[in-house]
Formats: sequence, C-alpha cells, structure tokens
Amino acid sequence: MENIRHFFEVSLTTSSIWALSKKSNGKLLYPYKNVVITINEVHVCPFCGENVHDLKCNCNGFKNAFAKLQESLSDEAHVSALHVSNPIKPSFSRSISDFKVKTLTVQEILDLGNNLWDFANPYTDDISNRSYMVTPGYQEGDKFFILCKDLISKETYRFETKMIEFTNTPISLGIYGKKIRSCGYKSRIGGYRIVHYWKDLKEFKDWNEVCKVLKKIWKHTSDKYFCR
Repeated sequence: MENIRHFFEVSLTTSSIWALSKKSNGKLLYPYKNVVITINEVHVCPFCGENVHDLKCNCNGFKNAFAKLQESLSDEAHVSALHVSNPIKPSFSRSISDFKVKTLTVQEILDLGNNLWDFANPYTDDISNRSYMVTPGYQEGDKFFILCKDLISKETYRFETKMIEFTNTPISLGIYGKKIRSCGYKSRIGGYRIVHYWKDLKEFKDWNEVCKVLKKIWKHTSDKYFCR
C-alpha cells in the first residue's frame, strides 16, 4: 500500500512581454501562457491511516516502531528525528498550448460533484478583463488533468496532458545539532557563529520506504512478543 498521496497545486503565469490585441484576446486562458504545477506530498501513517505532520504520528504503533528504529541505530536516548534534506518541492512548467482541451457539458460538470471548485484558485487580469477559476490537478492512469472555468463566458474546460514524471522526496533520520565555527577573525568580537546541522543515521528513498521499514520492525517485535 502506498503511504504517499500527491496534491498537484496549479498556478497560471503570463509571459514577461505580451500585447493586448483582438486576435490574442480570443485565445483560451489569455493572457496566461503557462501552467506551473507544484507537487505536494501528503504522508499517511502506516499504522492508523491518518495524515502525519512533521514526519511523525502520535499513534502507539508509529511511536513504538519508531523508537525501535532509533534504538537499532544506536540512538538509545531517542533524540533523532526524520527530516527532509531538500525541502524544495518539485515543480514543472507546461505551455497551455501543450494541453488537449475539452469543453465540458452541463452533465459532465454535474458528474464531477458539488465540491468541484472548493479548492480552486481565482485568476483575474484587469487589463484584458479576463477571469478564471482553476482547480488543482489530478491524475487518472497516465493522464494528468486540470479543470478551468472561464468566469466571463461561463464555459468549463478540461485540460489534459501526459502525466508528469517526478520522484518522491528523500527522507533521512538524523540528530539535529549545532557547533561553533570561526568566521576567520578570531581576535574580533563576533568572530564566531553558530552553525546548525543534521548528523544523519540513515537515509530513505522516500516516505514509503520509511513506512516499509517501520512496519517490518513492528511485525518483528510483535512476532517476538507473541512467541514468548
């Protein structure tokens, strides 16, 4: 079972230079030229199934298995923590012209549910007097979709493209520390500075691997307990 859910945040961007004209003003999503897709990960606890926060869960299954993981890496004091080495979220830009577009019928819009626009973002350009609502992206098989409503024409469009390739975020288990480092002028006041760093004990490919290891530890501990 996958323990990572993805939330595809979508934003529209304009080109650095554009001119208002009758010809260009007729283009779909004008004056916006590109779609920027930012991929957010939602991590799910492998024991209770709830979303975790700061890479940890308060349920007993997670806490017990995580403590065993810490101890297996010589952290008897349980001071280590899971962390993301590179917190920058992956993002991609696609030209609007790269998408296949379909105008949705009233029935197709109704089939998508009443909460269709609950998480949509508004985009308004005062110069061209154009205004849109754009939903987060979603995946179906190898296809990626975005829904957009033109608030002027009242038409709703579905934008389709090939699914974006990306990798999940690597995660490390480490001990957070600090040390004093010289700035190169020891004789002066303020010649030192405090540097914060992580001393990593173990690296994981992604949150799914973390969950796999924790579940293996939990199973081994449970088997050992019940075999007594």
